Amino acid sequence: MTRGLFSSLRARMALLLAVAVLVTAASTLALVFGLGAANAQLDRLVSAQSRLELLSAISGRIGDYALVALQAGHEDPAAGQAPMHAGRFAAADRARAAFARLEDALATEVGRLSGEEQRTLMAARSRTLARMRAQFDVLDRQIDTALAAEEPATAVRVALDVFAAGFSGPLGQAMEEERIAAHDAQAAVRDLRERTIRWGLIGVALACLIAVVLYHRLGRSLVNRVADVAAAAAAIARGRSDTRIAVTGHDELSLAMARFNRMAAHLARREGRLVAAQKQLQETVDARTAELRAANTRLENVDLARRRFFTDVSHELRTPLTVILGEAEITLRPAQPREEDLRAALLTIQSRARRLHRRVEDLLRIARSESGQIELDRSFFLVCDLITDLRESMQPVARAAGLTLETACMPDDLVIDADRDWLRQTFDGLIANAVRHSPPGETVRVEAAREAGDVVIRVSDHGTGIPSDDLPHVFERFWRGAAREGTGFGIGLALAKWIVDRHGGRIEIDSRVADGEGRRGGTCVTVRLPTPVPDITLEAAQ
Repeated sequence: MTRGLFSSLRARMALLLAVAVLVTAASTLALVFGLGAANAQLDRLVSAQSRLELLSAISGRIGDYALVALQAGHEDPAAGQAPMHAGRFAAADRARAAFARLEDALATEVGRLSGEEQRTLMAARSRTLARMRAQFDVLDRQIDTALAAEEPATAVRVALDVFAAGFSGPLGQAMEEERIAAHDAQAAVRDLRERTIRWGLIGVALACLIAVVLYHRLGRSLVNRVADVAAAAAAIARGRSDTRIAVTGHDELSLAMARFNRMAAHLARREGRLVAAQKQLQETVDARTAELRAANTRLENVDLARRRFFTDVSHELRTPLTVILGEAEITLRPAQPREEDLRAALLTIQSRARRLHRRVEDLLRIARSESGQIELDRSFFLVCDLITDLRESMQPVARAAGLTLETACMPDDLVIDADRDWLRQTFDGLIANAVRHSPPGETVRVEAAREAGDVVIRVSDHGTGIPSDDLPHVFERFWRGAAREGTGFGIGLALAKWIVDRHGGRIEIDSRVADGEGRRGGTCVTVRLPTPVPDITLEAAQ
């Protein structure tokens, strides 16, 4: 019958669970009992130590009272009663408060005790405390009488001596009783700890014995069969779908093992279909991956356009603002500027502000466009007019830096089909670079000419020059080079190349660095733009 009872896996698990619950419940009850007993003894110990501290506090308060009373006995009666009695009254109140705290502690301890004998002992301590308090009250009245005598110091000392002779005995007895109570509580805690350790070890040994017996009777066969199932599952995971388990027993695990064998057979039949499905899934994944990569590329292009927009904004706004500030500074240098100078400066600032407004609109149009490319507003205009505009707008900047700006345009009727505002902004930046990197007293030259059917505009200076190692990188965004660190954002030449490329032209740069042997440095930027039709005139273009 026992074998039939334990042939079911559920019955075995229920038995194991019942044993575990019983062991846990017994351990919990023992722990709760032990903790309760330990807590009770600790409460006794803490209470006894607290009462001992209160007795020490009472002794200290009475000592303070005695000191104040002696001082009051030596005071001059002519000073009045308030100086003699105020300190003594405060010391008496503190002593009575200490007595009250000790009485509360004793009342709390009596309420917590359960044995009649212990309550009787605590009641005896309460009577001792009451007698001590009554002795202090008698002392206080005697001190009042002594302070009114002819020799208050002597009377106070006699009253204190009489009080000390009668008070020290009960106080010492009460403190000794509390020490004994604390010692008894400590001994009880140690005894409880030893018993807890002893019974705990016995309980651990008994639990281990029960676990060994249950394992040999119930768990070993179960563990072995579970290990067989794990080994078979690992074999199937390695691709051996022909693995089978030897079924023994008639419990639920045996039924699961039989189902495992049927599952292995189904896996063998489905393996072929799984390979085909996996191939199809791989093709789908490859297609989706290609789509994701294309989408990621589009996102990268959008992000690149966004970053390019912000960097171009900072660069495009810098040159017009520099011209406006330079014009204002030059005009305001005299103590009282002339009216015609102020008007000329305001006209220049107005013109630059309008162009700056147009440039902001262009940049916003670029930002709104999907590709982030420049939208050119082409028109036919004279190159010499462009050179004149450049001279007028950048002359204040060059003059503020102590430089001379020279311009030249040959022939006068040279026509180009381009976006005038973008080109003017590009050459403003090139001239600003030349001014920034040229020492005072030098000359910045801007000249336009026709060469091999192209319109060629050059901006040259005799400044610091660009090292040969940096020349291949000057048109890269954010490239400034080690020798030019801190002179700009590294996007001016990159933006200029971008604009020239959009016009179908090309930009070149030639530079040399000054050395200590007398050779001057300098940089020449050449922009080549195609002419619309050979020998076209402005009137014909319009």
